[in-house]
Amino acid sequence: MKRRNKSLILSLVLLVSGFLIAFSYQQTKDKPEMVKLSDSQWEKEYFYQQQLLEIEKRNKQLREEWRDKRDQIRSYEESLAGSEQVVPDLVDRKNRLQKLVGELSVDGPGVEVVLRDAEYIPDEDNVNDYIVHESHVHMVINELLSAGAKAVAINGQRYFSDSYIACTGPVITVDGIQHPAPFVISAIGDEEVLSSSLDLTMGVIDQLEADNVDVAVSTQNDLSMRARLSTEG
Repeated sequence: MKRRNKSLILSLVLLVSGFLIAFSYQQTKDKPEMVKLSDSQWEKEYFYQQQLLEIEKRNKQLREEWRDKRDQIRSYEESLAGSEQVVPDLVDRKNRLQKLVGELSVDGPGVEVVLRDAEYIPDEDNVNDYIVHESHVHMVINELLSAGAKAVAINGQRYFSDSYIACTGPVITVDGIQHPAPFVISAIGDEEVLSSSLDLTMGVIDQLEADNVDVAVSTQNDLSMRARLSTEG
């Protein structure tokens, strides 16, 4: 009886083993199926690959920029640590910038430029060709600021970095306030440099005179211009 049971178990084991061997052989015999992609799928795949490459390229650029900024900050820190004059220089620069934007009052020598309409206007000509326009005022102000003027005023009204000038007939409006001719443009700074910059050959004065504007420039020993919102004495 025991021998019969052993034979039955052995037969069952051989049957299962044979089935597994046959199944494995059939699996290896069958060829793997190729996955075919449509044109639209290929396009998407290519698009995503390109996007990934662009992102990797941008990440590399950002890493390089970060390293450069880090090195600059480190250089600034070393400069600050090794220079006792840095803080006073920064304070002086801050004060100069505040004066330029009108946050501080400014006093000192400078120049005055007076612009007048032409006294004689031929009857056959257009009167607008013989009067001062806002473009003429802008021309003078831009030249003075380029020459290092610390502060500028028009007929006593301080001109700021965000001021606007408009021409309304015979008057000029500065930040909403009207000023009739003549227009006195004052500038605080090195009077020799300021006056020389205006009087260059083919410079501002020559252009103004070519536009029939009467120009007079004079140096001033003591000019004063208050801040935009002055709280000083």
